Amino acid sequence: MPEPTQVAVVTGGARGIGAAITRRVVAAGGCVVLGDLAADDGELLARELGPAVRFVSADATSERDTVALFEAASAFGPVDAVYANAGAVGVTGRVEDTELSDARATMDLLFTSVFLAFKHGAALMRPHGRGALVATASVASVRGGLGPHLYTAAKHAVKGLVESLAVEVAPYGLTVNAVAPGGTVSSLSAGLVGSGPGDVERAYEQLASRSSSGVPTTSEDVAEAAYFLSGAHRINGATLVVDGGDAVPGSVGRSYYG
Repeated sequence: MPEPTQVAVVTGGARGIGAAITRRVVAAGGCVVLGDLAADDGELLARELGPAVRFVSADATSERDTVALFEAASAFGPVDAVYANAGAVGVTGRVEDTELSDARATMDLLFTSVFLAFKHGAALMRPHGRGALVATASVASVRGGLGPHLYTAAKHAVKGLVESLAVEVAPYGLTVNAVAPGGTVSSLSAGLVGSGPGDVERAYEQLASRSSSGVPTTSEDVAEAAYFLSGAHRINGATLVVDGGDAVPGSVGRSYYG
């Protein structure tokens, strides 16, 4: 195998945005270790993409499993990029009805998983003087009211970690950024607006009808933005919204423009 353009670790890499990121890295000549608990989907994707991809069954909230991902990636060479993508909607509902255990589990999945990926990714990259840490945040990380309470809180925490860690690692040649998707056509949104995770066509229709442009954001759109950030060496500490402008406050007034 020729020298890879990028050696990447992708958490939550078996489906949706994570799978699209994996495909994007491989299309550019890179190698990926993808971690996920969806073993069937992860193994299928790895077989499809060939020897440039290795699937590891991993819980992104487990430090032991996170370490195992990076150990597996070492077979490809020094890690250049970490895409902390694992996530789900988490607990929903009114705050007074939310169980503490559910709140903690949601924060673990949406924030602790990013912290662990960044912690171990930075430790490996720092000695090499290069590398990119990219988190999948959300438009809910920049504005309230666009997601459930705990989801919004966790995504705000991801944005804060990105900005804070960027200051620490910049002198070592590392960058830390986040993509912030809006409503995105993926297995996650299909489970919310369709009949299940496989109902992507229904998700596309529903999200298109809600988009200010009439065109929904796709997992591939988000993956392209994430991959761009992994090579944008002078962008650090940024959260890049990827939603076609739907969350821009002024978009609510477009009906006045004719």
